[in-house]
Amino acid sequence: MTRAGGCRERAETGDRAWADERAGRLAGVRPLAVPAGSATGVLEERGPIEPGPRLARGLVTTVYRARLDGRPAALKVFRPRSVARHADRSELDIAEFEYRRNLAFHLVPGLTRYIAEPLGFISLPGVSAVVQELLAGESYYAATRRRGSPPPGVFPHIERIVERAHAAGLYDLDLHALNVLVVEDGGEEIPRLFDFNRIPFHEWPRNPLESLALALGILDRGSRDRRKLRQFHDFDRLDDRIADGGTP
Repeated sequence: MTRAGGCRERAETGDRAWADERAGRLAGVRPLAVPAGSATGVLEERGPIEPGPRLARGLVTTVYRARLDGRPAALKVFRPRSVARHADRSELDIAEFEYRRNLAFHLVPGLTRYIAEPLGFISLPGVSAVVQELLAGESYYAATRRRGSPPPGVFPHIERIVERAHAAGLYDLDLHALNVLVVEDGGEEIPRLFDFNRIPFHEWPRNPLESLALALGILDRGSRDRRKLRQFHDFDRLDDRIADGGTP
């Protein structure tokens, strides 16, 4: 093993230990959520979270199986550098930001079946986490690699998601084949989205050129989503992401 490889492995082990400790610390904590059907959007406490075993580790979060109000759930604990990076760009903690953005998509007519149900969020000193519906499936990337070809009939659903989101004024879905789960629903395979922590690029341009292109109308709010759709089956980009520590 190279020195760089050894340092990276130790860092990843440290990250996992940190996330495991934080997830355990959340036992009994009551996430905040907007009650179903609420007209005011006022947050209320839900039943205490019961963290379970680790399920996956990505670039932004480590995900644990959990239970909330007696139902299975996914507990997503944000990595410290993701929390810090988001804090430089938004007044909302990353957990509340993701929860509210997830909820906005989930409430759009025609999108609910495609969106993981947001169940709550936790923002405490030293730990930020989101609680979501626990989805059963595999990423579009993993399904395609395993089968040797894309899951039939799923990509048109993804195009429909973008169309309906844009019609509702929601943009920058951060679409790529690692961020889309393929699940069984009513006898067919459909995509489900679960990652909503990206600040839309029209709200936070990555550089001055992007800001200028938006101001001049060269780019519009839907430009990034359309580009992501065109590149969706370019898995070479995702291979590099996985090599950097993402989860297929």
